[in-house]
Amino acid sequence: MRVVIKQLTKFFIIGVSAVLVDAVVYYLLSDKMGVDTKIAKSLSFLTGTVYTYFLNKLWTWKYTEKSNKGMVMMFMAVYAISFIFNVVINEWLLHVLPDQIVELELNTLDAGLNKVQESSFKLISVKENKLLAFFVATVVSAVINFLGQKFLVFKQVKLDPKDETNIEVS
Repeated sequence: MRVVIKQLTKFFIIGVSAVLVDAVVYYLLSDKMGVDTKIAKSLSFLTGTVYTYFLNKLWTWKYTEKSNKGMVMMFMAVYAISFIFNVVINEWLLHVLPDQIVELELNTLDAGLNKVQESSFKLISVKENKLLAFFVATVVSAVINFLGQKFLVFKQVKLDPKDETNIEVS
């Protein structure tokens, strides 16, 4: 059980950092560059996928050998399924959830000769439904990805029995 908890912890840390990569790419593409949300979500998800493959392979599953074709193909299949769920859930929730905007502003006071004037500077403006849709789609994908990597992609990995963070799965 300790082994699975350590694997989950590592997977979670990598996953959180991958979500940040995913979110930044998604935000930049969809909000700053005007790319359609389906395309933006697809590209951001794929960026996070490449990122997680290499980090999970080396750290979570401690697989240091060169990837074989079967492993890469199985990883791609798991992530293809996860990708479909991610994009479909994200897009569905964008249509179902109410369209509300969350804004973060910085308010300042400008002191002139005879008067004080308040001004505000908008730091970020994001649709609340976009954040929630992104989060739910990401959680569903994370569950699919962990189970797929643990039981399909890296199941054939033979690990060092002296290293208690690893477990041999055949």
